Amino acid sequence: ESPELEPAEPEAPFPLPALPAGTVLQVHDSYLVQETPEGMLVIDQHALHERILDEQLRRRVRDGKLEVQRLLIPEPIELPPEQHAAVLDAAEALTELGLEVSDFGGTTVLLSSYPTLLSRRPPHVILQAVIDSLVTKDRPPAKEVLFDHLLATMACKAAVKAGDRLSADEIAYLLHLRQLAEDSHHCPHGRPTSLLFSRQQLDKQFGRI
Repeated sequence: ESPELEPAEPEAPFPLPALPAGTVLQVHDSYLVQETPEGMLVIDQHALHERILDEQLRRRVRDGKLEVQRLLIPEPIELPPEQHAAVLDAAEALTELGLEVSDFGGTTVLLSSYPTLLSRRPPHVILQAVIDSLVTKDRPPAKEVLFDHLLATMACKAAVKAGDRLSADEIAYLLHLRQLAEDSHHCPHGRPTSLLFSRQQLDKQFGRI
């Protein structure tokens, strides 16, 4: 007879890496996952940064303290006729928002400055996003509403995107700014910036309760 085999001992669970206390994980280069006393917080990095930039822009424009970076060589941007006319019509308002544009002949404009706060993106990318907003059919004529719309557009275009890899320092700074935001719960378009999954919800999903 063959000797009975001893039952195999269960394999030890795969060792998990030790993480420092308070570590925030970036998932899919789009979401930040943070442990909280209540459970687990999942943050949309784009929506949060968009909210932060929107508030910073509005505060600095309101207080007359918007820092502007002048381009050493103004950037010529050729536009379709409709966009060319729209941007020149709004040139005064755009200057108040840190985007100084002037006519360069034909359907080309010169971009001479942009808000320093938005330096993460190329200046012409910010301006093009604003121009696209100017030519939408539902653009309201009131200056205050126009400002509101354009500021939100600028913040959206300049914010970190889904898919942007953030360094540990960038994540820490973003979460620091979150604590200072007037409304850290929604982006300027009304989307949530984060979702909280309570400990009870997690335990229920994993059949602990």
